[in-house]
Amino acid sequence: MVIHTPWSRSLGGPRVQLELAEELRAMGHEVEKFSYDDAFPALDARPRTRWSTLAGSLQSNRSFADRAAAFVRRNAGRFDIIDANQTDLPFPKRQLGFSGLLVARSVGLIPAFEQFERAAVLRWPPPPLSFRHQTLRALTWPGRRRRLRDVERSFRQADLINVSNSDDLVTVRDTMGYGAKVVQFPFGLSEARREAFRSRLAGIPERLAARTVAFIGTWNTRKGSRDWPLIVQRVRQRSPETRFIFLGTGLGREAVLRDFPAAAHGALEIVPSYESADLPALLAGATAGAFPGYLEGFGFAVLEMLAAGLPTVLYDAPGTRDIARPLHKPEKVAAGDTEAFAARLCSLLALPPASWAELSTDSLRAAACFSWREIARATCAVYRERWEALQ
Repeated sequence: MVIHTPWSRSLGGPRVQLELAEELRAMGHEVEKFSYDDAFPALDARPRTRWSTLAGSLQSNRSFADRAAAFVRRNAGRFDIIDANQTDLPFPKRQLGFSGLLVARSVGLIPAFEQFERAAVLRWPPPPLSFRHQTLRALTWPGRRRRLRDVERSFRQADLINVSNSDDLVTVRDTMGYGAKVVQFPFGLSEARREAFRSRLAGIPERLAARTVAFIGTWNTRKGSRDWPLIVQRVRQRSPETRFIFLGTGLGREAVLRDFPAAAHGALEIVPSYESADLPALLAGATAGAFPGYLEGFGFAVLEMLAAGLPTVLYDAPGTRDIARPLHKPEKVAAGDTEAFAARLCSLLALPPASWAELSTDSLRAAACFSWREIARATCAVYRERWEALQ
């Protein structure tokens, strides 16, 4: 497994390969990783600041792929399969000295994310940038351009491209023209993780009485930060006692609250970060989940809210719409329709206990459809088939 970020369960990108690796090991396979921590151990050991994190990002953009390639050249004979995140090994296999199966993995298609960012600037024009932020943009722009170029190079050189949602499958297979070289596998939860959520579920009367809406995600435009003020306003107009908990925002309370009118501040709880093991307890007493996100690779946030038994309202958007498909009654609205989103939330908060329990059971069932054990078996079968064809 190769990825340019720290090998951490708290980050969405590496969590995919980390948890898949755990299931593959349980099946008897040997799995190693080469991550940011391995490429830059000295930098990773330093205390983190915003500027040192930026420096690390720039260094990673410039040279992680080179260091990963050097590692592969030294160890190529030890591996049958290399599963590398997009951009991380944009080299021909002959340059790597590798004759096994080279997989390029997308946990969120970088060109699609860049396209969304460009559209977001037009839809929600940002305030004039300070000199500091203009400097940051200038410093990171070459790295962003190289990332886009390296996505194409990685896909072109790989034997197989692994994407995580049906929209990306169509884009990479048809629009980008990679055809049968592309396969799609979702993200999942382990049985232990699902049990951790089930074991912490509060009683139905307590959850309905709490009238609490939960959101998980970094506080940014792509995950709905521009829409949340309107959603909160409209929900509280109909249901003034409703409370909201924002988990894993990555920003402190004051930074998030600046996006909301002062009258709403008392109804909002902000949790900038949490340990992965603490999430079941944080969601245990909530009444409904909400995710007004416009674009995801797959959406662990939605999956884990469903695993916590939360009926969850979401935008019908790439990544999250795939998670909603197993639901008998998916709570989807058109992306950007904050009025419909708030109305759905109000309907969930006002449900009688029997109706809420039915939706909660459906949420648990849908989450169980995304099992890491089954995803690992299916992934292994495809990888083995393609590896044998190469041999």
